[in-house]
Amino acid sequence: MLAAAAAMIPVLAACSESDSTSPEVPSSPPTAQGVTHGPFFPQCGGISDETMTELTRVPGLVNTAKNSVGCQWLAGGGIVGPHFSFSWYRGSPIGRERKTEELSRASVEDINIEGHDGFIAVGEDPILGTNLCEIGIQYDDDFIEWSISFAQKPFPDPCDVAKEVTRQSIVNAK
Repeated sequence: MLAAAAAMIPVLAACSESDSTSPEVPSSPPTAQGVTHGPFFPQCGGISDETMTELTRVPGLVNTAKNSVGCQWLAGGGIVGPHFSFSWYRGSPIGRERKTEELSRASVEDINIEGHDGFIAVGEDPILGTNLCEIGIQYDDDFIEWSISFAQKPFPDPCDVAKEVTRQSIVNAK
């Protein structure tokens, strides 16, 4: 056993030596040339917890995830139940997101809100009917997305809610 361990020392030492002929790897990727960013969005797309509660009619919503590029509201803060979220994608292609929606949703259509183009995706539940609506809006090389998903009746039309929060986020953009 001791002999096997001694035999491994040169092998392990060779793995840790640096090769002076290898090229230096940059610590961060270079900035993409020609990328044009859209406006800045306030935290949560400028939508308050009170506005989310009012529009969704879901009492006890808790903003469980809040950062500079997104927010998520859950009923009582739990993962079982309705989900509402805002996401802001900087330098990311909206087409890839739309393609994912086309593969997983009942319908995906073009939409224009406040003069900005994007898509609206509708999800169907066999029991609840139309219970999910997602809207993605393009801004140059960025896009925002709102996702409104209900888990039990009664609930307002998820696309009416998604359109309104998207409209408010567009108006709140700087």
